[in-house]
Amino acid sequence: MKRSLIMLVPGLTRVTSTAQLSEFSEGLIAASERMPLTPIADPLIPPGVQRLRVTATGQELELDLVEAYWNDLVPSITQQTLKTRLTRGFSLIWFWLANLHIWKGVLGRKYLTFGLTLSALAFLVWYLGTIILFVEAIEPAADNPLFPLVKELKRSVEYIGGWRIWAVATAIVALIPVSLLVDISDFCKRYLTNEPAARGKPAVRFEIIRRVREQLVSSLALGDYESVTIVGHSFGSVVTVDLFADLPSFGIPVRILTMGSLIEVLGKQAPWLQNEVMALSQREDLIEWIDIKSHSDWFASGSAVPETHHCYERIIGSYGTFPDKIAAKVHSRYFDNQEAVRLLLSYFERQNNANIPSDKATLETA
Repeated sequence: MKRSLIMLVPGLTRVTSTAQLSEFSEGLIAASERMPLTPIADPLIPPGVQRLRVTATGQELELDLVEAYWNDLVPSITQQTLKTRLTRGFSLIWFWLANLHIWKGVLGRKYLTFGLTLSALAFLVWYLGTIILFVEAIEPAADNPLFPLVKELKRSVEYIGGWRIWAVATAIVALIPVSLLVDISDFCKRYLTNEPAARGKPAVRFEIIRRVREQLVSSLALGDYESVTIVGHSFGSVVTVDLFADLPSFGIPVRILTMGSLIEVLGKQAPWLQNEVMALSQREDLIEWIDIKSHSDWFASGSAVPETHHCYERIIGSYGTFPDKIAAKVHSRYFDNQEAVRLLLSYFERQNNANIPSDKATLETA
């Protein structure tokens, strides 16, 4: 029985371990038409592995699906103290909004520009709310030299916090996952600049890379696999590229699929990420890298993969209403997209067809 490994490197989400793996597995089963997939229930299957059987034209293949979970290593700025949110928020404004070269590269693409503008607007709404809460929490004594200044600030806050302003803010919060977008912007800064999640700890980037590498090694040790396919979704594509660009070869073919990637935009802020993309494309055991994105996904820029015989970009169709696009729901719908699933399974389909003798060859043999 032939068996291959598929590892999911998920994006930044607020779900528990294996939740994304279950969604991934169910999406593959539901959206696969040309190569039907059947889940295998066997008590001997190792924990954390979901095994699927592919049966087509008499050839049998098993796929072991695993997840490289890393979300528990990510700090949440929206759950920090007011003081931390205030100071950290200011550094994020400087990092993201004040660097115009990030925006110059995307202004020509209306979908991506709109998505990033929504993200920036959501962040500003959150930060404005943080400033208001911080000012309202200040209560200096009447004889304090800063008392007149604080009093004026409170008056300004009352004006800013008028019903018209907050009516708009409430509408934005209702449509956009503000807290998640703020946490993502903070995490991206930490990852790209090698910042730790807390004082005295290693950089969060290196902690995540170590975690994913260890899970990959453990998964490869579970069986004698013929190939390994890594699926990096959203920020998981960054982690995937960062790891495999420097990881030594382990003797079997490697496939990379990045879905809803942010690498092109993030690479404008972190040149080292662009270098990792080039290094990964030249990996000796890499047989295929498919970068998948949809124009309906307003929060994906793609990976800017170099066009070679084994590295290429694919634009897929994806349906979503206007509110779905604003709320980034389309961004999370790659796993059950039929075009994406077909691309994921295309390698196994080619392998299967290669193992089926043609009618002419069969007659010649006879």
